[in-house]
Amino acid sequence: MYYAKSTGGFYDAAIHGASIPADAVEITAEEHAALLAGQSGGKRIVADASGRPMLADPPPPTLAAAQTAAHAAIDAEAGRARSRYITTADGQESTYLLKAADADRYKAAGYPAAQIATYPWVAAKAKAMVASPSAADYQGAADLVISTRDAWVLKGAAIEEARERGKAAVSSAVDVAGVETARAAAMAELGLL
Repeated sequence: MYYAKSTGGFYDAAIHGASIPADAVEITAEEHAALLAGQSGGKRIVADASGRPMLADPPPPTLAAAQTAAHAAIDAEAGRARSRYITTADGQESTYLLKAADADRYKAAGYPAAQIATYPWVAAKAKAMVASPSAADYQGAADLVISTRDAWVLKGAAIEEARERGKAAVSSAVDVAGVETARAAAMAELGLL
């Protein structure tokens, strides 16, 4: 097995024959395996001064790359924080909005149980809670939907505040260490919400 500094590649005489670059140096199968394992672990394969392959740490990220990665991490953590309180399946956001609007209309109309058929989301909530709902059950279902929505509004706003504050801190960082500090603080705050 050979390694060529000029190409940064490995060559096998049985495969490459005379196409092996002139600067190639011979390495053992064990060295080759260790280099590939190191590369799989995040290291880079580079040549030393004599052209022999060795493992090196990857270059540090640029400030812009660190900020982009930190913004994405903060957004993902905010999503995890939200999912602790609301269902994040496709269509569920619309369901929550429609259910809350229906409950608000039902309450504003004075909880008219006789017209419950015109409030399908309230009726569905009540029937999910009680097999044969009464007027009080419909009112309780509407009030529960409203109070749950109101509680989510407060929690959701706190999550969004932490997300935006964290991303602003990341954007204001002047070096990669500052980005990491801001990212870690935002992730910790969002993890507690």
